[in-house]
Amino acid sequence: MKPEPVLLRGVTDSTELARRVLHTRLREVRRLTGGLEQRERLALHDFRIACKRFRYALERFSELEPSLEAPAKSFTLLQDALGEAHDRDVLLSILPAAMAQTEHRLRTEREACVDRAGALWTQAQELLLDRPLTFFEDPSNHSSESFGPDDARIKHDETP
Repeated sequence: MKPEPVLLRGVTDSTELARRVLHTRLREVRRLTGGLEQRERLALHDFRIACKRFRYALERFSELEPSLEAPAKSFTLLQDALGEAHDRDVLLSILPAAMAQTEHRLRTEREACVDRAGALWTQAQELLLDRPLTFFEDPSNHSSESFGPDDARIKHDETP
């Protein structure tokens, strides 16, 4: 899966750069959230990769905005859970058919990893709502909008 391009035309400072990168990476994560809901191997893997990209962006820009460190740590845990599920998927894809007990164990472990990832995703979204909204604004309209839970658009002066 190729990353969504970050539009950098007109960027004049590091805060604007951070805002555009973070917004693009978060939009990518939210677009691929269905992979977590569907629990399908390839869609889950794409969601994991998008979470990794977003986590790296959070880590990169945490020097500009230290409050981004908590969501970065949260996305690390989420990415770990998704990675563990992916490891089980890889093992299941190469497991000989005669190993039914091992297959059952791996499937059970995978489901537990995906369940944990779902809970961590919920926590990560809550942490994002506590960050300065400027970092998650839509760069195309320079408004004061931010992503809320379930990809809802929330304005500063409105109640959700």
